[in-house]
Amino acid sequence: MKTLFTFILSLCTAVAFAQFTVETHDGDPILDGSTWTFGIYGLGIAELPFWVNNESATEEIYTKIEFVSAVNGDGSGVQLCFGLCYTDLVLGGSYPPGSEVVTIQPGENQGFPGDHIANFVDGGGNPIDYVFRFYQVDANGDPIGEDLTITYRYDPNLAVGENAPQVSVLQNLVSTQLKLRAQERMVLDLYDLQGKNVGQYTVSQGDQSIDLTHLSASMYLAVLQNAAGLQKTFKIVKR
Repeated sequence: MKTLFTFILSLCTAVAFAQFTVETHDGDPILDGSTWTFGIYGLGIAELPFWVNNESATEEIYTKIEFVSAVNGDGSGVQLCFGLCYTDLVLGGSYPPGSEVVTIQPGENQGFPGDHIANFVDGGGNPIDYVFRFYQVDANGDPIGEDLTITYRYDPNLAVGENAPQVSVLQNLVSTQLKLRAQERMVLDLYDLQGKNVGQYTVSQGDQSIDLTHLSASMYLAVLQNAAGLQKTFKIVKR
């Protein structure tokens, strides 16, 4: 009788811990133990956008993501957006930090279309691995249920190389003008470190300057895309 009671109690407890699944915005499952590899860094094509889905039809769930570990990196230049955006992550830290959680209603996802993982550093030419753990907590903030761990990998050996847009930034440290040299027409999007688009510009063939006097002093990501849809990302610093 005791064994039967223990089994029933365990079953009820498992049902109470409403589970979740994770998928990309294209609907591809993000599975436990999977590795997602990108050949470039920055925003845009190098982002891993995700939905966290509440599989319960009746119970809301409380979720967090832990930045577990890194290989050839320490968390600097890594961005995780989960409800809010966090850049320069702390190893072992969970996001949202402290007692904050992302609450997901029954049968829904978190509802933040900008949520993603992105890397902003080149690793000195070396691959970088970032390990993240999605997990659920109860009302007291204690972990419950099963978690889901993935690896975000930046591998420069997968970069598109000669097929990338033929453009170079002549100076990454900018006072007022961003100077470019392009061999084809393309579009430039500028993003701040919160992932917000702060400007879009048309880039013509040849040498040119783009006025950035309206931007605050900070680091930005310049994403250039040509007519074929190929992208190239640069980091710039506005003084």
